[in-house]
Amino acid sequence: MINWLNKQDDGWEGTFRSEFFRNEDNQNELFVCAETPVDTDYVEKAIADFNTLPKDVILKICEGIVTLAGQGGENEDFTLPELSAPEEILEYCWFTTLYINVQEYGEIILEGEGEWEEVIGIVLKNNQIVYIGTDYLNPESWC
Repeated sequence: MINWLNKQDDGWEGTFRSEFFRNEDNQNELFVCAETPVDTDYVEKAIADFNTLPKDVILKICEGIVTLAGQGGENEDFTLPELSAPEEILEYCWFTTLYINVQEYGEIILEGEGEWEEVIGIVLKNNQIVYIGTDYLNPESWC
């Protein structure tokens, strides 16, 4: 369920409970932003699909984030410790917003950041990973 906080002409913003990803306070409440015109049924379904991503997709997301963390970022003091499982990378990053792109491409984009001080963008479509990286707002980089 979405708690809509702001309904503007160019988009709606609200919050929802994520089943897997956490925010910077280690809570499960993330923001959602949806383009107008907002189809609330579509947004609710997109969040339901996001909250039930298959375990293998979550594992691939975590592996992609591990790769990003290994490339470093602004925080030169951060060294990724040895992980016993890819999912442990989530202890070193957090997520803020799920963007739902209804009109143009149909993808959803999860945005976050890692302790290595680099943004993380995960683009998903039909519960499949399209892109994991820092240039997630540029569809040309998704190829």
